Amino acid sequence: MNPIITKPFSVSDVNRILKNKISIISELQRFKVVGEISNLNSSGNSHTYFKLRDKMSILNCAFFINHKKNYKGRNLENGMEVEVTGSISFYEPGSYPSITVQSIEELGKGDILFKIEQLKQKLNALGVFDESRKRPIPRFPRTIGIATAMNGAAVQDIIRVIRTVSKNVNILISPCLVQGELAPSSIISAIRELNNPSWGVDVIISGRGGGSAEDLMAFNNEEVVMAFYHSKVPIISAVGHEIDSLLSDFAADDYASTPSIAAELAVSSLINIQNILEDLQNRLLNSLEIKNKTERDKFLKIINSRVFIEPQNMLYDRYQIVDEKIKNIFLLGKNSITQKSSRLQRFDNINIYIKSLLENTKNKFLISQERIDNFSPLGTLKRGYSVVRNNNKKVIKSIHEVDLNQEIEIILETGKLIAEVKGKNE
Repeated sequence: MNPIITKPFSVSDVNRILKNKISIISELQRFKVVGEISNLNSSGNSHTYFKLRDKMSILNCAFFINHKKNYKGRNLENGMEVEVTGSISFYEPGSYPSITVQSIEELGKGDILFKIEQLKQKLNALGVFDESRKRPIPRFPRTIGIATAMNGAAVQDIIRVIRTVSKNVNILISPCLVQGELAPSSIISAIRELNNPSWGVDVIISGRGGGSAEDLMAFNNEEVVMAFYHSKVPIISAVGHEIDSLLSDFAADDYASTPSIAAELAVSSLINIQNILEDLQNRLLNSLEIKNKTERDKFLKIINSRVFIEPQNMLYDRYQIVDEKIKNIFLLGKNSITQKSSRLQRFDNINIYIKSLLENTKNKFLISQERIDNFSPLGTLKRGYSVVRNNNKKVIKSIHEVDLNQEIEIILETGKLIAEVKGKNE
């Protein structure tokens, strides 16, 4: 017969009942459990929290400082296989059971982490992780594909970053599971779909937000890693994690520690161009502001200048310059006229000067004429002399230049005579 429920419980009431029930189970008051450490969160010398897991389940553990100080083993780390001694309790605020650890004994390297390391070495030997085969992310993608959970924060973060940079980039989402047993096949299908050429995807972002190591195990799956490797479209692994053992990061063309950073990586060239354009815009605005200030200062200088306020003053200056020029021209003209007048005054007695000059010239001419007459042949003839020439008009100077009975010419002052030589006397 079902009990009669008189009133509903609160959540706190249920958690309190569970805590009380668990606390009276004697088998869980002190027991040993073997598992692999994951999600280790240690705060130095204070308390340490981690998860203990096997292939099927997970238990939360709290290693408080009063028990932790007695631990002398190697520093705890993720993947370490340990034997934990402790008691179970129920953590009411989180609504989950938790082991209060009293002591820890290291057993060896965890089986899960060991298998991941083996797979890593295998794929690396096959060249899956070779840097030489990795392709550059397209600088200006037109379509970005996203392979992640549709209801997760990762897809919203990626879209937000892309849309902050550009409203023109196409975003194509291929939803998939990102944790659990069905996650690997779902991720593989999403990546293959985004590789369909008909979608025209330029770059793929595949991943998820943060989570426990168990939550991220799908991206260490061999088939998933090979899907990253075989992607024809450049692919970015974007799994939010702080450990370095996710194999999808090594197989992808590039990887980011968070989906937001992966989105920034996909549109980094657009971000750079946007930054350049913003810088150019700022420089242009600064230049325009400086130019505007310079021109404004020039304008104020002009409108406050004496010429602008009293423009007639500029004419007054010109008037004075013109008056000075006219005055200088007048003085130059007057001086020139005075000099010319002085030179003309020298010609007032020109008639007397010319008459005197002619008289002197005439006297000189008469003297020269008299001298010429005295020394000319005609002057000699006037004094009673004559000139004798032969038939060839040659002056005869000697008796030897004529023959007897030769006809000669005798030139006198008033004429000439024709005579014949009758005799010669030395």
